[in-house]
Amino acid sequence: MRTLSGGISTSIMKTIKLWRVDNPTSTAPDVIALTGVSKTETERLLEDILVANPALLTDDLTVVGRQTETPGGPLDLLGIDGDGKFAVFELKRGTLTREAVAQIIDYGSFLSTLNAEELGTHISQRSGNHGIDRIEDFFGWYQEQFAKPLEDYPRPRLVLVGLGADERTRRMVEYLSTGEFDVSLITFHAFESEGALLLARQVEVEAPTRPPSDTKERNLEKLRERASKLGISSFYFDVARFFREQLHGYEWPNPSGFSYYLPELTESGTQTNRAYIALTFHETKPGRVLIRLYERAVAAAAMASSDLPQCYHEIFELKPNGTAEAWLKSASQWQEAQGCMKAVCEVVSEGWKRRSDAATAAASGESLPADE
Repeated sequence: MRTLSGGISTSIMKTIKLWRVDNPTSTAPDVIALTGVSKTETERLLEDILVANPALLTDDLTVVGRQTETPGGPLDLLGIDGDGKFAVFELKRGTLTREAVAQIIDYGSFLSTLNAEELGTHISQRSGNHGIDRIEDFFGWYQEQFAKPLEDYPRPRLVLVGLGADERTRRMVEYLSTGEFDVSLITFHAFESEGALLLARQVEVEAPTRPPSDTKERNLEKLRERASKLGISSFYFDVARFFREQLHGYEWPNPSGFSYYLPELTESGTQTNRAYIALTFHETKPGRVLIRLYERAVAAAAMASSDLPQCYHEIFELKPNGTAEAWLKSASQWQEAQGCMKAVCEVVSEGWKRRSDAATAAASGESLPADE
């Protein structure tokens, strides 16, 4: 940091230089300095390049939103990494300043206020713009991609991206990264070499690696703590045990509830687990338990030869996104609803089996009998 005579401090910016070394094994290799591309030209290209090649930002990244509206303004890029964690990218066409730090915290804090359903709707309604693939049902898409529900998603990772950063910005990001914020700072530099554009990426600040917080054991511990705080432990875990025994699928705990998965064949012929039913609760409705049939479970029930019991239509509400939800208000209501829930599980399981058999037959080139 340099202080001018008037008392105003200014940052000394880092300069990145590149050289091409020709004939490196010779006794007199040629060293040629590469010409830096003007910031104006790089600004114009950078965002399009990053959207088309998200791996330049981080490995195994899927961009699901670009210039999506938020109360604080348009969020530049919203992505999800290979572990299903959200990443917010604030791109500055030029040098990053402390205003960019405030901006990205604003975006991250807004996303953190949304529950899973609100977040899924927010992304679905804004996807498909500015070269981003359209995702009609983000809630379902997330389940399929990561074999875990969107419920209680972790705080998003924050990444500042620019063509440089002043010293105050680096200092602020370094400070935040040592606390609870998962925040990083990346700068890019462009060069020309024989008509080709070369990009150099510099990770100036990277959040320290933290142990995963979503292990099964840790999630179960959080789940028990939350259920106990709301006074529904006995009620909730009785319902969970019932669905575990009825579905005979894979059960995964999240801090907000259990999800139940059944195996399916993907289009490529590999087997994966996909969520059919979730059992959650929320502080906004204390004492209540939510049973959600995902769209896949609703579709499986429609494929079964057995009809859904009449009580299904009385208990469950079909939602616009194709899911069905039922709120249980008390343990006594659960006792009354168990017979109906057993019939619902049987119909969903039958439909799942029919669909699984059809997928297996299709993968092997066979066909099922007409009555199947």
